[in-house]
Amino acid sequence: MFSMTTLPLHPLVVHAAVMLLVLVPLAVLVSLFWTGLRNRLDWLLPVGAVVGTVAAIAAEVSGNTLLAQLKQGSALVANHVELGQKGPWVAGVFAVATIGWWLTTSEIMKGWVEANQPWLRRGRIPLVASILMGIACIVVLVVVYLIGDSGATAVWTNLVNK
Repeated sequence: MFSMTTLPLHPLVVHAAVMLLVLVPLAVLVSLFWTGLRNRLDWLLPVGAVVGTVAAIAAEVSGNTLLAQLKQGSALVANHVELGQKGPWVAGVFAVATIGWWLTTSEIMKGWVEANQPWLRRGRIPLVASILMGIACIVVLVVVYLIGDSGATAVWTNLVNK
């Protein structure tokens, strides 16, 4: 399975998901306080969150394929699988939250939102969306950390013990 000429797809896909699901929440967190950055990144933030969700789904699918190829799994692998199944769901909720927050704060979308969904920019909606977005960013970062740590622990523990 791990010959010198082949590499399972899972580690490659995982790194794309991790990159996006760490960088996008960090950029959003900074953008909550730095409007200039938010205006520069604008539509890249929701697009990055959606692509991160797709990468998380691909990581889960490729992980399941890799798991099926393993002759035996350890308790560490089982823990990683259990945590990994939460990844796409958390990433999907984060993507939806990012899109909602973006609609309430984006300068590019301001005209469209005010013409079609003006309530999104009225009253305390943008403030509440920003607070919820901050919470969503922290949740995604924690979940990605937990999944990644469990995967690294499973891999390195298995390699060291061989």
